Amino acid sequence: MLALGRTASLGALSARPLAICHLATRTKTKTNEHKQGQQTDVCLLLRNPHKLAQNSMTPPVRAAPAAVGTGIATHSHSQQTSRRLHISSADKSRYSASTIMTTYHKELLLKDYDIVGFDLDGTLLRYNLREMSALIYGVLKQFLVEQRGYDKELLAQPLNLDFLQKGLFLDGPRGNVLKLSNEAQILRATHGTRLLSDTEIQAIYGQDRKWDITTAFYRDPLSTWNGEASTQMRSLLDYFDMPSALVFAQAVDLVDRSERKPEAGEEYQVWQDVQAGLMNIYSREHFSNDKSLYFKSMRAEPERFVLQTDASVMKWLGELRKSGKKLFLLTGSNVDFANLTATQALGKDWRKYFEFVVTYAKKPGFFTLQRPFMQVDVDKLAELPQEAEEIRAGEVYSQGNWHQLHAAMAKMLHKEPSQAKALYFGDNIVQDVYTPVKHRDFDAVAIAEELLLEDGKYPYAAELDSQLWGSYFALDCTPTLWASFISSYAQLCVPSVEQVAQTSPDQRIICSNPYGFSPRLPKELETVQLKSCWRG
Repeated sequence: MLALGRTASLGALSARPLAICHLATRTKTKTNEHKQGQQTDVCLLLRNPHKLAQNSMTPPVRAAPAAVGTGIATHSHSQQTSRRLHISSADKSRYSASTIMTTYHKELLLKDYDIVGFDLDGTLLRYNLREMSALIYGVLKQFLVEQRGYDKELLAQPLNLDFLQKGLFLDGPRGNVLKLSNEAQILRATHGTRLLSDTEIQAIYGQDRKWDITTAFYRDPLSTWNGEASTQMRSLLDYFDMPSALVFAQAVDLVDRSERKPEAGEEYQVWQDVQAGLMNIYSREHFSNDKSLYFKSMRAEPERFVLQTDASVMKWLGELRKSGKKLFLLTGSNVDFANLTATQALGKDWRKYFEFVVTYAKKPGFFTLQRPFMQVDVDKLAELPQEAEEIRAGEVYSQGNWHQLHAAMAKMLHKEPSQAKALYFGDNIVQDVYTPVKHRDFDAVAIAEELLLEDGKYPYAAELDSQLWGSYFALDCTPTLWASFISSYAQLCVPSVEQVAQTSPDQRIICSNPYGFSPRLPKELETVQLKSCWRG
């Protein structure tokens, strides 16, 4: 669910720059309109091949045939005991960067983890992106017209699906939409809905094609989560955010055609209006009072927007628990909305799959702060004004923090927290992958439905396969910021939880490439060498 708490203080967090690499080569693709020179760099990890080699005690073995219907190569735990990163057993002193990048791979063995957690929206449940995108787009436009005084002409603007893409950035003061490279260079940009030329991008952002706020995001996304930066820039991290880019751009077009167009040196105020709209439609206070047309539509027809999760996922969750693991659900959605969507996707007894359910978790702050757990009335589906002095298995809570939850599950396992290893599945790369891996003791599996585009059967290709912006993973053979974040922080990146659910808890999932994309590398990255700075 959309994180509404970006203005809340996240506390003092280090802002050590991410070491994210360039592509070594460049080829022409169908979206190749902006060729840019690229300086090759090698990540810190790869500059120390001896250290990297220490992560692999045994040479890799040939992957067994993929599990039926999954496309994921698996091994039983007894067949292979080497660790996550696999390197040839050749003389380690002779490793070059290219040798390392082509001979090691990432893997996932669920048996290694004591605790497994899941995000809800976009992870354990998926949405009908066609219906969802149209709903959010329409509701946001209506808010701008009715509550912010925009001309009714905005309502007549068409839903241009090709403008949609997860992972774009809004430059509010300038009225621009940006797509970033793995080093925060602006690969492509629009002013409103108009595509900017290379000359225009460089005139606005300089020859290096960088904006200081998005550069700060690249170095540490949490540094821009609140404060002044959050009033100027918005990163569109999930499918709830995605339609707002088009609403923002079309509203900028409208302002440019009106007397409200900013004079030279003045800033656009469109983003502040769109942000108010997002707060209005997603505010938990509006779930049941009909002030949010989004929630009103969701309550009326949940089956129209929420897809039913495949039964194999629920079976797999049961197998994980039977194997002795402690499972938790951690969602940014309030308990009433979470119950609505989880019931539609997982069934009325959805809570039985988890030891703990945490709603309105306010990620990423859940992983970095010490907010108290609040009690929840599960009958009224409401957060109570009482803090939970102690959290107990089988209960539903609101807000909270990872330190306390981790300690509670470690106690159930009769382990110290430092010995209770945790894995988290989520689709939001900042909230669910970057933050728990970099700032806490997690491993993470990233969920990216964009990986489903290549099979030719994905029903929401129109919503995700943008010709304007190019691939979510790369543009003109330059990796995007998100491809690099995934490569650097995720144990694996898979198109759905259902795919992982085809393997049993004692099977090893071995990735066929060194960057963690499973079951295969996105085609946009096949012809280049993405030098991953693996942080696992």
